[in-house]
Amino acid sequence: MADILTIIAPVFLLIILGYGLGRTRLFPEGSSAILIAFVWYIAIPALLFGSLAPRELPHASELVLVGAYYGSLAVLYGLAMLVARFVFRLTLGEQGIFALSACFANGGFVGIPIIEGAYGAEGVRMFLVLLSFHSLTLLPTTTIVMEHAKGRGEAGSHILVRTFMSIRHNPIILALVTGLTWSALSLPFPEWLERLVGLPAASASPVGLFAAGLALSRVQISGDLKQAAVAMVLKLLLLPVVVFAVAHFWLALPDMWVGVATLMAALPSGMIAYTFAMQHGIGSRRAATTVLISTGGSAVTLSVVLLALRAFGYSD
Repeated sequence: MADILTIIAPVFLLIILGYGLGRTRLFPEGSSAILIAFVWYIAIPALLFGSLAPRELPHASELVLVGAYYGSLAVLYGLAMLVARFVFRLTLGEQGIFALSACFANGGFVGIPIIEGAYGAEGVRMFLVLLSFHSLTLLPTTTIVMEHAKGRGEAGSHILVRTFMSIRHNPIILALVTGLTWSALSLPFPEWLERLVGLPAASASPVGLFAAGLALSRVQISGDLKQAAVAMVLKLLLLPVVVFAVAHFWLALPDMWVGVATLMAALPSGMIAYTFAMQHGIGSRRAATTVLISTGGSAVTLSVVLLALRAFGYSD
C-alpha cells in the first residue's frame, strides 16, 4: 500500500497545489493556458520523440494492444451515447459531448507520472503509443456527431477533410510520426540531442500536473451533477473493467500491456472534453463538472486499480 501511495500521492498533491494557487492572485487567469501550451506542444512531444527515435520500431504485435483499447473505447462510447439518449433524453449534440467526457482520458498530464511510477520508461513508451491515437479517434468521431447534430447536411468527405486539417497540427501525432520515421531510418541519436530532448521531456509530468490544477481552479460544479456522475462512473469504473477483460481474457496480452491499458482507462476525464464543448456551445457545464469530479474521484479509483493489478501480478 505504501508503494501505491508513493505513486499516487505526489500526482494529486501537485494538482491540489496548482488548484490552490490558481485561486490566488499569484497566478492570474490565463496562466494555466500558457503552461498547458508548453506541455502539449513542447514537453510531451519531446517525451514521445525521445522514447521512440533511438529505439527499434514498435513491433506489429503492439498494434493489438491499440486495437484492444480502442475497441473497448468504441463500445463504451456507444453505450454512453445510448445512456445519454434514453436515460437522460439529451439531444444528439449533447450525447456526443457526454460520450466524449466519459471516454477522453487526461493522459498527457495525469497519466504519464502514474504509468512511469508503476511500469517505468518502457511502460511510458507503451502508454504514449496508446495516447497518440486518442485525439485521432475520439475527436473525429465526436466532430461527426456534432456536425450531424447541427444539421448541416455536409458530405462525409467534407467532414473528414475538416477533421484531418485539425488533426494534422496535433503535436502528439507529429511527434509520433517523426519519432517512428527517425527510428525506421536508423538515424543517429547523439548525446547532445538526447539531452536537448530530455530537458523538456522531464518537465512534462510536474508542469502538466500543476497546470491541470490551475485549469481546474477555474472550473465550478454547476451543471447536471447526476449526469456528470454517471459519466464519471463509466469512465473510472466500467471502462477499466472492459479494457482489462478484453486485453487479458480475450487477447491474453503481456501483463505489462494489460496493466498500462487498464491504468489509462482508469484516468480521469481530460479538459479537452470541456474545451470541445465550449467550442461547440453544447454541454460545457456538464463536461466541466465531469472533469472536476472525475479528477477527484480518480485519486481513489486509480489507487484501487493499482492495488488490484499489484495483487494479481500485473505490476511489480
